[in-house]
Amino acid sequence: MNKKNLIFAFLSSTLIIATVTAFYSISSAQEKTSNSKPGELSSKSASTTLTDSLSEDEIKPSHYIASGGATVQQPFSVDPLSVHISLLIKNNSSHEVNVSLTHLDTSKLYFARTIAAGESLEWINFVEGFEQGVLNGGYVLQWSGGGYSVDGEVWGLAGSEPELVHLSY
Repeated sequence: MNKKNLIFAFLSSTLIIATVTAFYSISSAQEKTSNSKPGELSSKSASTTLTDSLSEDEIKPSHYIASGGATVQQPFSVDPLSVHISLLIKNNSSHEVNVSLTHLDTSKLYFARTIAAGESLEWINFVEGFEQGVLNGGYVLQWSGGGYSVDGEVWGLAGSEPELVHLSY
């Protein structure tokens, strides 16, 4: 009888652990899904591949559309050889948006600005006090509409020298 109780206890505890683990996995997946897709960013180019890096090898600047929920995040990366970046951020909505640029590996905040309805912000690292360039690696450009849906665009270009990152629109 002790063996039966021991086996029952073992199976019960295994079942409880499996249930808790499954619940936690599902909750985490739902949380990640709900947090990661408040809006969408998509390439406006004819290509079906979304370019998620800025490079001086590009003939044209990268171009993304930010639309959807009240918060939209655009991740991108900067090549180790491309330490200078230029971004043109345009707010197409009828409400102001807050936009910030953060380096993912270090959580370094490069800027946080408010862009009025219908206005644009041009951010160039060496003009904004980062003469030596920016860190390479992953970044996130985050848009927040303050309760209103985001509607905007961003053009970006990176290069090894400051003169390589002049955007022409």
